[in-house]
Amino acid sequence: MPLPSLPVDDTLPELLRVLAEGPAAVLHAPTGAGKTTRVPPALLDAGYGDVLVLEPRRLAARAAARRIAFERGGRLGDEVGYHVRFDRQAGRSTRLCIMTEGILVRRLQDDPFLEGIGCIVFDEFHERGLDADLALAMARRVQESARDDLRIVVMSATLDTERVAGFLGDCPVVTSTGRLHPVEVRHLPARGREKLDVHITRGVEEVLEHTQGDVLAFLPGVGEIRRAHAALEGIARRSGRDILELYGDLPPERQDAVLRRGARPKLVLATNVAETSVTIEGVTGVVDSGLVRRMRYDTSVGLDRLELGNGSRASADQRTGRAGRTEPGVAVRLWSPMDERALAAHEEPEVRRVDLAGPALQLLCWGEADVSAFPWVEAPRAESLEQALELLARLGATQKGALTELGRRMGRLPIHPRLARMLIEGHERGVTGRAALAAALLSERDPFARRRGPAPDAAESDVLERVRALEDHERGRSHPDLNRNGARFVARAADQFARLAENVLGKSNARGGDEALLLLAQMGRRAQDWASMRASHVSATSLPSTG
Repeated sequence: MPLPSLPVDDTLPELLRVLAEGPAAVLHAPTGAGKTTRVPPALLDAGYGDVLVLEPRRLAARAAARRIAFERGGRLGDEVGYHVRFDRQAGRSTRLCIMTEGILVRRLQDDPFLEGIGCIVFDEFHERGLDADLALAMARRVQESARDDLRIVVMSATLDTERVAGFLGDCPVVTSTGRLHPVEVRHLPARGREKLDVHITRGVEEVLEHTQGDVLAFLPGVGEIRRAHAALEGIARRSGRDILELYGDLPPERQDAVLRRGARPKLVLATNVAETSVTIEGVTGVVDSGLVRRMRYDTSVGLDRLELGNGSRASADQRTGRAGRTEPGVAVRLWSPMDERALAAHEEPEVRRVDLAGPALQLLCWGEADVSAFPWVEAPRAESLEQALELLARLGATQKGALTELGRRMGRLPIHPRLARMLIEGHERGVTGRAALAAALLSERDPFARRRGPAPDAAESDVLERVRALEDHERGRSHPDLNRNGARFVARAADQFARLAENVLGKSNARGGDEALLLLAQMGRRAQDWASMRASHVSATSLPSTG
């Protein structure tokens, strides 16, 4: 059965011609053009070798792999597979593997020349995540120094193509024109100090006046999603719709269920996980809050913090495009046309605003002697890189700028260097499992209610108290402030951290109790609550924060 035609199909011959003449290309294709599912198979069939496709999110990686496998008439995990955190469906027969960007960064440590890989595709590169920038820069270094046969393709609907093409040696930019279906854009600004859940409700009502299809509403976080869910229950009942939530911490099976058509129309409340590379079947209406939570480095504590702010015009265009994937649609933006002109054109790259200790350690482990001279797509701020290198030295990962054996061990653990140091020390003191649980608590979303969590002076350490509460939860004892879904995600991360520690560090023969864990998790006396503790947690050796 022939595949339905998509706009990008007409561009594939030109893209393949460009790659036959040179090692890199940038593909600019509008939302809905079909680049995610049609370009990688075309590259595989062109005979370049195995193809790796990088996606910014786990949901997008799984969905794209599933769709490509279906279109090629195969079984997921055979010729086409995926690899994301906690989940891998790929084997020896896999020729096209879709993965998140951090997976490639880790792979480059073990396979620095990417043997057998013929092409790397960076999808939705406009998001400019830290791992995406790092992976592209590392792949370009491999291409220039050892693999001139390696092809690199960077794709996006809203990318600053000139900058990326220049980084890739002034490579050609291939453009695919035409969105699959038109989308009408409407604006609905707030009324005074209108609450977001009330504003979202008005936006949904506006959309339902113009379309009967499924509706996708973008909100900045889980808290906003749940408040909107409660506010929209009346509309959902009257219109015969199911309200579904979609965010990163949901179990994969619940995420995947949102993407499929249901027995009744859907009203999907999502974070930006639904912004790119994902088709939610049946969506013809979008409500965009225009808000996003993004990480930003806080120099006062030496770690990243989430901040709430306005999205970019590029982000708004991506969200609008979700309404036109399967048929004509409508998008309601919850701001005015005047406000829209004041939005930034593109997102600021993460490399310019987040903590760089992790990438710096990865580059040192990869053999980069001078991290400050590494050729990024866009150079990080000098002061941020300097602080990152100072932290690595204080953690014992480097000595006089050179990587230590401890640093190599830390680099093999895919967590922040602070937490890697804590996990190594915990392993040596015989509390690997509990140190892994503490590391998971500090690296994942807090599963405890913020307003009613244990007081910071209720035990020797907030981390230790929360570790005990989660251990009690696993034994069947409930905790009034513990979110079960959040606890399950933390437990899953802790299990992976513990297994990684044993794989990387070997079996631990030592046996330690609360005293050993307390030494690892002990917080500074100035920590006033769980949020500040998460932002100022110290290393296994009780070093002060970089601030």
